[in-house]
Amino acid sequence: MPEPTGSYLHGTAPEEQRRLSLLNELLNERSLARLELRGGERTLDLGCGLGQMARAMARRLTSGSVVAVERDPTQLAEARRLAAEAGEEGLVEFRRAEAESPLARGELGSFDLAHARFLLEHVPRPERVMRALVEAVKPGGRVVVEDDDHDLLRLWPEVPGFEAIWRAYERTYDRLGNDPFVGRRLVSLLHGAGAHPSGNALLSFGSCAGDPAFDAFVANFLGLIRGAPEPILAASALTVAELEEGLERLEEWSRLPDAALWYATCWAEGRRPEEPGSASVAVTKPTPLPRGKVTSMQFLAASAADLTSSLELDEVFARIADRVQQLIDCHLFCVMLWSEERQLLEHSYSLRFGQHEPQEGGFPLGYGLSGSAALERRTLRVADVTEDPRYVRFRHAEVEIRSEMAVPLLVRDRLIGVLDLESQAPDAFTAEHEQIVTALASQIATALENARLYEELRANQRRVAADLQLAREVQGALLPRHPPRVPGLEIGAVLEPARELSGDFYDFLPLDGGRVAVALGDVAGKSTPAAVYASLAVGILRGRALERRFGPAAMLDQLNEQLWRLHVERSFVAMALAFLDGADRELRYANAGVSAPCLLRDGEIRRLEQPGLPLGGLERSRYEERRLRLMPGDVLVFFSDGIEECRGAGGETFGERRLAEVLLDLAGSPAQAIARGIVDASARFAAKAAEDDRTLVVVRVAP
Repeated sequence: MPEPTGSYLHGTAPEEQRRLSLLNELLNERSLARLELRGGERTLDLGCGLGQMARAMARRLTSGSVVAVERDPTQLAEARRLAAEAGEEGLVEFRRAEAESPLARGELGSFDLAHARFLLEHVPRPERVMRALVEAVKPGGRVVVEDDDHDLLRLWPEVPGFEAIWRAYERTYDRLGNDPFVGRRLVSLLHGAGAHPSGNALLSFGSCAGDPAFDAFVANFLGLIRGAPEPILAASALTVAELEEGLERLEEWSRLPDAALWYATCWAEGRRPEEPGSASVAVTKPTPLPRGKVTSMQFLAASAADLTSSLELDEVFARIADRVQQLIDCHLFCVMLWSEERQLLEHSYSLRFGQHEPQEGGFPLGYGLSGSAALERRTLRVADVTEDPRYVRFRHAEVEIRSEMAVPLLVRDRLIGVLDLESQAPDAFTAEHEQIVTALASQIATALENARLYEELRANQRRVAADLQLAREVQGALLPRHPPRVPGLEIGAVLEPARELSGDFYDFLPLDGGRVAVALGDVAGKSTPAAVYASLAVGILRGRALERRFGPAAMLDQLNEQLWRLHVERSFVAMALAFLDGADRELRYANAGVSAPCLLRDGEIRRLEQPGLPLGGLERSRYEERRLRLMPGDVLVFFSDGIEECRGAGGETFGERRLAEVLLDLAGSPAQAIARGIVDASARFAAKAAEDDRTLVVVRVAP
C-alpha cells in the first residue's frame, strides 16, 4: 500500500457539498462569536472549502478584507458560485493555493488574522500548515484554529453498533495520513510554530429530539458515514450488512423522544511574537547571525545547538536551511535522503529563492553532481557547471544554474543523504564555504538520522495503536452483541478491559428446549496473549456447545482436554459454565477456577462454592456439576477476580463484603443495571486505573 499522503476523505460530490453547506449553517454562528472580529482586519481564511465561513467573516467586518484560500478546484468553483448566487461576488477574494505555502513571499506577515477550520485534520503535516498560518500574520497578529477531536461525540441512549462504525471512521483518517484527534493538539501546534498560545476552548454543539436543528445534526453524521463506506469497511472488521444495520439503528434512535447528542470542536488562538526571537522555546527559525561578522567556530557552535533542539523531521529540514542560508547566499537549496530500500537519493526538502518547493522522485548514486558526491563520499564544489559533464539539470530547468556545491551527509561513513546548494552566479561558493559546510555536515547528518529514527518510532507506535484498536474491535465482535432473551430470565453483562485487549470473556450459547448456557472466563496473563487465548477458548467452547449430550461439567472436561493438547506454555483459563432453564427455573453449574458466583435470595447473599482447576493446566482435570432450583426474584452474579481484587488507596481490596453491599443496594434493579453498577462501584473504589479486567454476568429470575 502506498504511504499515506493526506487527503480529504469525502470528496466533492454534490451530496457532499450539500452536507458541508448544512454543517456550516449549524456551526458558523458559534464559531464567529468566539472569533470576536473587531473590524478593519485583513483576514486570511485557509482551507476555506465552500467559502461560507469566509463570507460570514467578511459580513462582520465593517472594513478590512478577507482572502480565502482552497486547494481543491471543485470546492473553489462551488465557493465562487455560492457567493455569486447570494449576491456577494467580490465580498471575498478567493484563491487557489496549497495550505503549506498559500501566499507569495511579499504577502508574508501582512495579515492581522489567519484562520483555519476543519483543515488540520485533513493534512498529513499539520505543523507545516500551522507554520504557514503564523508566518502569514504581522507581529502581534492573531492565529485562530478550530478543528475536530472525534472522540468528543456522545449519543444517548447509546446506539447499538454505532460506536464500532465511528471508531472505524476515525481509523480512515490514519489510513490517509491524517489525524482525527488533531483538535487536542492545537495549542501544541501553535507553540511549535512559534506563536504565543493565548486561548483554548471547546465549542459545544448539543441537540436533542424536539430541537429544530436535531434532524440536521443527525443528517450530518449519517452523511459522514454514507459518504465513505469503502474506506470505513477497509479500516474495520465490519461487514456491509453491519454498517447498514448500524446506520439504520442511528435513524431509529433519532426518532426516539429522548434522543440527545453532544459534540464539540476544539478552538485555540495564538499570537505571533512582537519581536524576533521572543516566542517560546519551540520557535522554528533561529535568531539570524549577522552574515560576514561571525567566525566559523561561532557558526558551528550555534548551529550544533540549534539542529539538535528538535526531533521533528520537517523542523530539522527548516533549521538546516536557515543555518546554511545565514552563511551562504544560494538560489536553490535541497536536502536529499538516501533510501536503502529503494537505493535512491530522494528529494526530501527544497527551497527555490527562499520559498519551499515540494519535489518528488529520486535518482541513483553517481547521477549528477549530488549523486557523485554521495558515491564518492566527498564534497564537490563546481565553479561553472556548464563545464562539468556530471551536471544534470532537474526540475528547476527554467533557472539557469552556474555553480553548485554538493555535500555528502554521513554518520560513521554510512550515507544519510546529500546537501545540495546551487546558484545562478558562477563561482558562488568559496573554499571557506566548503570547509564550514563540510564541518557542519556531520551535525546535519546526525540531526536528520535522529529525526528519521524518531519518525519511524512514532509511525510504529501509530501502527501498533491502530492494530490494537482493530484487534479490540475484532475481539468485541466475538462477544455477544446483546444478552439473549430467555423466557422467565433477565440477563445483563459488562466487560471492562484493563488494557487495549481483554483476557476476560463471556458468552451465551443456545441449548435445546429453550435453555441457554452462560460462560464467563478469565485467562491468565494480560493484553494480546491473553486475548488470543480467550478467543481460542471461546471458539472451542462454541464448537462443543453443538454436541448436546454434554452437561456443563462434561463440557469443561472436554475443553480442558483440548486446551491441554494444544499445550500453549503458561496459558490457562478459569471459567464458570452454567446451564439455565427459565421454564423449570433450574441451574446446572460447574466451575473451573473462577470466583464463586453470588446468589441473592430474599435479601441474603450466599456464594455457590464449587471446586475446580483452571482449564489447560493439567491433562486429566475433572469437574463436578451442581444443580440448584431457582426461585422467583433470585439474582445470580458471575464475575471475574478483577472485581473483588481491585485495590483502594490504602491497599485494601474491594472484597466480598463491598461486593455484597453493592449487590444488596441494587437488588431491585434490572440485570444490566446491576452488572453496570457493580463494575462502576469497583472502579470508584480503586485508587488507580484497573490492573485487571472486570467482567460480570447477572441473571435475574422473573418475580
